[in-house]
Amino acid sequence: MEKTDNIFFRVLDIFAHFVLLNVLWMIACIPIVTFFPATTAMFAVVRKWSTQGIEAGAVRPFIRSFKENFKKSFLLGIVGLFVTIILVLDYSIVLENEFTGRSVVLTLLLFATILFAFTSLYVFFILVNYELRLRDTLKNALFLSISYIFHTLLCFVIIFGMIIVIYFMPALFIIFGSVSSFVLYFIFQNITVRIQQSSKTLGKTSV
Repeated sequence: MEKTDNIFFRVLDIFAHFVLLNVLWMIACIPIVTFFPATTAMFAVVRKWSTQGIEAGAVRPFIRSFKENFKKSFLLGIVGLFVTIILVLDYSIVLENEFTGRSVVLTLLLFATILFAFTSLYVFFILVNYELRLRDTLKNALFLSISYIFHTLLCFVIIFGMIIVIYFMPALFIIFGSVSSFVLYFIFQNITVRIQQSSKTLGKTSV
């Protein structure tokens, strides 16, 4: 009975940590423009959990990472916002007008959107694991997303799967961000192991 109680409280503790991390992330995302710093901080906490366990906590690691990575992640967020605006404007122009080569332009826009989505997916993992310049962060994110296309597609399947689950069970939104980042982090970590085994390096690993 005591063993069962210990397991129950352990599961409850883990669940509470995921809820807390998700709440921290949502609060930090309230200004909207802080989405990138907040998400980077969430990935940093997950990284800490992967090495030190859930006992590493959530609040202090989140706040520390939010402050330490704010400048770089905020700049990446600005770049992402700029690209998003450009893509939206391009789509609106192309879809509202008839012209020769329209299908070709739409195809190119779709390709650019896919590359942008792929790159955005890996940015957070690279930010919390490697000390790279802004340009190198984006370049390596794109490189990883294409080089490990199966992992990339798996990540998107997981994200969309989580969204579908949330649609039917809205209450689970309370752990959507934290659980998603946890699962994605370990997929990305698997890529890192493969890279290390192939004697490839992306940059200087942060401490």
